[in-house]
Amino acid sequence: MDLYGTALVLEEFGNVIARGGAVVVIASQSGHCLGALTPEENTALATTPADELLTLPMLQPGRVADSLHAYQLAKRGDSLPVMAEAVRWGKRGARINAISPGIIFTPLAKDEMAGPRGGGYRRMIELSPAGRGGTPDEVGAVGALLLGPDGAFITGSDFLMDGGVTASYFYGELAPQ
Repeated sequence: MDLYGTALVLEEFGNVIARGGAVVVIASQSGHCLGALTPEENTALATTPADELLTLPMLQPGRVADSLHAYQLAKRGDSLPVMAEAVRWGKRGARINAISPGIIFTPLAKDEMAGPRGGGYRRMIELSPAGRGGTPDEVGAVGALLLGPDGAFITGSDFLMDGGVTASYFYGELAPQ
């Protein structure tokens, strides 16, 4: 639902968004940890109409390795259309951006930290440059910037705010061995 739902909402909002309007899509740091896609796959995720999106070859059974891979594809597919839609929305005088948060201490994250994956989450936090998870207020502050007048020059962007977890995943102690 992540991938399809976001695509559908962006298409419909893009048809009616008023001049001066702004939208923020909440994606995820997980989409940034997905390995590189081909230029064709990136374009397909960014531009395929919602009603055709789930038929893409890259999203078919046998091509998606597991539930984590599916989630990463969905979250990459939530952020890539922001760039494509920014072009269309700009013609209407509107803006669109994404925020890709990492571990944000919400009630859901607290439950996850206490669950079977909690050790992995704690390890990600401990080995990240920030050494902590984020807060909803921090995400809200970035959202307020992107939606408000101080963010009027920002469109088509995806703001990765994960305390450096993704940096550590690619270049630090979280890098796959």
